[in-house]
Amino acid sequence: MNATGAAMVDVAIVGLGPAGRALASRCGTAGLRVLAVDPDPDARWHQTLGVWADQVPPWLQPHSCGVDVVAHRVHGPALYSPERAEIRREYVILDTDRVQAALPLGDGVTVEAALLDDAEVRALRARAHRVVDCRGAGGPGNDGPLQTAYGIVVDTAAALPALGGESALFMDWRQDYDDDELGPGFLYAVPLGPGRVLLEETCLAGMPAPTPGDLSARLRSRLRRRGVPDSAIDRPLAVEQVRIPLLPPFRGPVEPRVEAFGTAGGYGHAATGYSVAGTLGAVPAAVVALGSGRPLPRPRSPLATSLHGVGLRALLRADPATTRELFTAFGRMGVDQQRWFLDSASPSYQVGAAMWAMWASMPAQQKAGMVAAVLRKNARDHAGPGGSARP
Repeated sequence: MNATGAAMVDVAIVGLGPAGRALASRCGTAGLRVLAVDPDPDARWHQTLGVWADQVPPWLQPHSCGVDVVAHRVHGPALYSPERAEIRREYVILDTDRVQAALPLGDGVTVEAALLDDAEVRALRARAHRVVDCRGAGGPGNDGPLQTAYGIVVDTAAALPALGGESALFMDWRQDYDDDELGPGFLYAVPLGPGRVLLEETCLAGMPAPTPGDLSARLRSRLRRRGVPDSAIDRPLAVEQVRIPLLPPFRGPVEPRVEAFGTAGGYGHAATGYSVAGTLGAVPAAVVALGSGRPLPRPRSPLATSLHGVGLRALLRADPATTRELFTAFGRMGVDQQRWFLDSASPSYQVGAAMWAMWASMPAQQKAGMVAAVLRKNARDHAGPGGSARP
């Protein structure tokens, strides 16, 4: 099928990251004619993709796609804030090569290698009945709040002192590092598969966010204090840097037949940075919408999006003690309430109930601090110069 000919395709999808590739693959499987455009269509994904096991969609299960996309499973990752809690839910790391293999771009998908700007994306309306922008949340051009991280991959033996007997650290807010200038941050430590563990210093939300250099210095300080060997810190197996805009970009007036999906369309969770699970979960409904001429589904209700925005505002403005107490309260909640807060597609009544439960269990001083943070005009600033993030 030649998308450059006279016949228009059903849908043009711009960007072949997790959102775009999943949508293009499933649209092709559903019989739609697809044009997929990406500057490097065959690029391998190197970012760490972590989701909860119950969020892996049925069409990505081995019985459906023939591939086991899970690289590693963790039961009950720990949270320290500094009180210890266990997230009673199975967390999985996806094997990105297997995910790409499970999302083939078959005969119904024409692939073109090109880097398109906004005007060129709109121009695809001359070639496709629908255009879907899956280029992400804006990259360096998005100057909104960010979630940032710096991580190293080390062998399992070297990581043991950092893990401290835990199978994984979902969030470790303990202050065992040398600096106090960057504001609150946490260690994310999770096995990636046999013999490899990711140790990552994370700023959940920053505006401005700490630089990779600042995060690297804090990570080194934290890991050395815990007894991780200098050789593993200085010569890691791999390095990971993460920069996730927490809000979708503003791209001007809505254009007819041009829509956005994935983080470009607001499918990320503004208060946590999660986006992969919510996006993958929305793919089947998006395919149906594209095949039937209906608009793409919203990522969640407007009220739920507003509640996420309140959470983001609090994270950007709260003092360190209040932020840590917030996650202490999160650790005390039941697994259902934790799920309601973390899952990006939760309905507003669940998000609101979870946020209320966290606030209600905080001490009076931190309750007041949280209210003040939401009402404060400016984001918390870092005393020093110029943030990981889970998808």
